[in-house]
Amino acid sequence: MRGKKFEFTDEQIQYILDNWGKESAHSMKKKFGCTWDAVVGIAKANGLELPTSNDWTQEEIDTLKVLAEKYHYKDIAKNMGKTENAIYLKARRLGITLIQDRRKWSQDEEQEFKDLWGYEPLELIAKKMQRSVFSLKVKAVRMGLGSMISNNYEKITISDISELLDITRDRITGTWVDLGLNITLTKLTNEKSYMTVTWDDLMKFLENNQSEWDSRKVERNMLGLEPEWLVEKRARDLKENPLWYRRWTEEEIVKAENLFNSGKDYQTIALEIDRSEWAVTNLLRNIGYAYRLPQFWKGNEIKYLRKNYQNMTYAEIAETLGRTTKAIGAKAKELGFQKKLDRRRK
Repeated sequence: MRGKKFEFTDEQIQYILDNWGKESAHSMKKKFGCTWDAVVGIAKANGLELPTSNDWTQEEIDTLKVLAEKYHYKDIAKNMGKTENAIYLKARRLGITLIQDRRKWSQDEEQEFKDLWGYEPLELIAKKMQRSVFSLKVKAVRMGLGSMISNNYEKITISDISELLDITRDRITGTWVDLGLNITLTKLTNEKSYMTVTWDDLMKFLENNQSEWDSRKVERNMLGLEPEWLVEKRARDLKENPLWYRRWTEEEIVKAENLFNSGKDYQTIALEIDRSEWAVTNLLRNIGYAYRLPQFWKGNEIKYLRKNYQNMTYAEIAETLGRTTKAIGAKAKELGFQKKLDRRRK
C-alpha cells in the first residue's frame, strides 16, 4: 500500500549494518522489497556514511586503479574523500578486485594458487581467485613460491633467466659462466635437453656480480623476499644510470659499424657512442666482424709507421692510418722505434 512505512526485521537491519559499504543500497532494496530511501534511512539512523554522487572523473578512476593494488578499500575511501560504498560499487563496475577484510586462505586455495603461479598472468589469477594482484604477490612471498615463472620451485631455465632479468641468452651462457655461474644440462630425451641453474646458485651469482644486471628490470619480490643487498642495489640502480645494462639501439649499431669500417679502433668507437670498449668489441664480434679486428696491425701499416715515425708526429700518422695517437705510440714502442728529439722544435 502506497505511503505505508516499511518495517525491517532485526535480521534485515543487522544485514544492512554488516554489509553497508560492501553491497549497494540499491541491491539491498531489491532484496528486501523496500525503497532505496528506507535502506539509507537505516544506515543514517545508525550513524553510517551515506552515499553521495556517483559522478567520477577520469582522474579519480585512474587513482582508484592505482590504489586498489596496495590499499584496503576503506583506506581508499578516506584517501579519495568518497564513501566506502561508492568505492566498492565503482570498483565492481570497472572489474577491479579490491582488498577487503582479510579472507583466510583455505588449503584448496593455496594449492590452486601454487599450481597457477608462473603459468598464467597474475591479473588472470587474481580474477579467478577473486583477490587483488597485490595480495597474491604477498601470498607468493609468504609461501616461498619464488619467481613467477615456470619451473620455479628448485631450478630456473636459462630462457627464464633471460626473460626475468632482461639479459641475452648468449651473455648468460658466455660471460656469466666465465664469471662463475653454475649451469647444469638437464636431459629430457636422448635428443633434447635444456640448461638450468638452481635458485641458490643464481642468487649467489647475482649478489656477487651486481654490476652485471639491472635490478630495475625485475619487479619487486619476483626473486622472492628481497634480501638487504638486493634492496640496497635497487636503491642504487634507481639513482645511478650505469651503461652496462643498456640495450643497443639500431642507430648505435649502425654508427659503431660505420666507425669500424672507417678504421677506428674499439677505444675510439667506445668514446664516440658512450659505451665500454668491451661492449663495442662484443657487438662487432656478434655482427660478424671478428675477422677484421682493427687492433691487429697489417704489414703495410707497420711499414708506413717505420718509414714515417721520425718525420711525422704520431697524431699525423694516426690520422693517416685511422688509429688513435695512443695506439701509434704504443706500437712504435713495441717495435723499438724511438723518435730523435729535435730540441729546436717545440
